[in-house]
Parts: sequence; structure tokens; C-alpha cells
Amino acid sequence: MNTVQITITVILVLMLSSVTSSSAQRRGGFNLSDGLSITPKGGYNLFFGDLVDESRGSFSVGVMADREISNSLSLRSQLIGGKMQGKQVFSTSGLVYAEFDNIYTEFTIGGAYRPLNHLLGYFRERRFQPYVHLGAGLVYFSATEYWGPASPGTPGEEWRTASGVAPVVAMGGGTSIWISPIISLNLELTGSLPFSDQLDVHDVWYATYEDWENKVNAQTTNPNDFYYTFTVGVSFLIEKSGFSNNSKYNRRSYIKTRNYYNSKNKRRSFKRPKQKKFLFF
Repeated sequence: MNTVQITITVILVLMLSSVTSSSAQRRGGFNLSDGLSITPKGGYNLFFGDLVDESRGSFSVGVMADREISNSLSLRSQLIGGKMQGKQVFSTSGLVYAEFDNIYTEFTIGGAYRPLNHLLGYFRERRFQPYVHLGAGLVYFSATEYWGPASPGTPGEEWRTASGVAPVVAMGGGTSIWISPIISLNLELTGSLPFSDQLDVHDVWYATYEDWENKVNAQTTNPNDFYYTFTVGVSFLIEKSGFSNNSKYNRRSYIKTRNYYNSKNKRRSFKRPKQKKFLFF
């Protein structure tokens, strides 16, 4: 087994262990909103495809839904998309051989594991709550590749296009930063592996313009593309989960929540303006 397979196996074992050990903590029946948070997010993606050497970064925006199912495990789904871009540089001259742009949308379903809750006990108000996540789904792409100055075609002219839907596996980590009982800041880094080599359209290439015109002597590139996405988001808790804080955190939880609401009330307080007196004759 390689490193990725071992890591995925360990995460799945920990998730299963967490569900088994925490099932007794539930209160009442199933309610979808219990422990559910919604996170609008935006950030930056970096594309690592065939021969992409320059200008590989672009933007992504999306939304994530996350629901706790144990004291350290949650189910999550994410819809994210945006633009990708990159340039392939000719090795000998340093000139651009080709460049591409791509509009993509990725949808994944998976789980997240919070190790501090597992190792130290469940604590809803923990300031920093790191986690790792794993998911799978589909990615839609619509990409166009253009000739560059070092290519056999006319610079800037459209070379070819590709679009479609491909399976994708996503894995990464992040942290939640507690701000209030219902709001937290979310930072996340995700690596996505789509099972397609056409997100940059560059699945085959030709040594000469004549080869391209006649579609002969095609050179196959390395299979599959890869991209990272770093996002910043704000999580809104819809409703608290049915899991209770570990008893050793009861006082800390009470003090932290009380201080938050006290400071909030102080900011809202103001002196009532004096009423003007009117004399009538």
C-alpha cells in the first residue's frame, strides 16, 4: 500500500471508531439540523496538469454543509467552482507553447475527522478545531487551449476544446476558529484528483503542425490532472448537536459563552437620550 492508501485507511478506521464510541451520547431521534453548519467560502486554486509551468493560479468560490454525527466525526458535502488557467512553457526557448483556461464545478460528499475531540474530549467552544477530510464526487469542466509563440500554430488562436464530467477524489485538512456560539472562521486546504486528463485539454500533443493537421504521431501526456484549493469561509451553526461537552470542559464552556454574551451586551448598551420638555402656555 502506498502512503495515500495508508492515510485513507487510517482515517476511515478512526471515523468508524469514533461513531461506535460516541453513539451513546445522542439525545433523541434523528434531526437533520442538529449539528449542521453552512459555510460560504472563497479562495485560490493551483492547477498541476501536463506541462503547466506558469500562471497556474486562479479563483474558486463555493459552499459547504457539515453535520456532526459523533463527537469527532461529521458528514459533509461541498459544491465549489471557478476558473482554472495555466501556461505550458517550451523547455528550450522558454516561450509559451500553449495556454488554457477552464471553468469548473466540483461536487463532493465525504467526512471530516477532528482529532482533538477524539483525543482530548468533545469541546464545542474550542478556539482552534483542526480536522482532516476525505470525499469523492464529480467535477464538470469546460476548457479551451490556445496556441503560444513557441507552438506550430498561430499565437493566441484556439487550438482545441474539451468538456465533460469526471469522477474526483478530494482530500485535505483545515481548522475552524471559534468566534461565537453560532459563527466560526474556516480555513481549508484541499487536494483534488480528477480521473481525467482533459481539464487543461492537454491529453495529447504533436511535434509539428503537419502532425496536428493530419492527426498522426500523437504524443500521450501523463494521465490525470491535479489541483489544490485553499479557501477561507465563515461557518454558521444552524443548530447545536445532541452531543455534550466533556465534563472537564463544562466550566470553560460556561465562562467562554458568558463572556461572549456579556461583551455583546456591553456593545449594545447605550444611554437613553434625555427627553425634551415642552412647555405649553
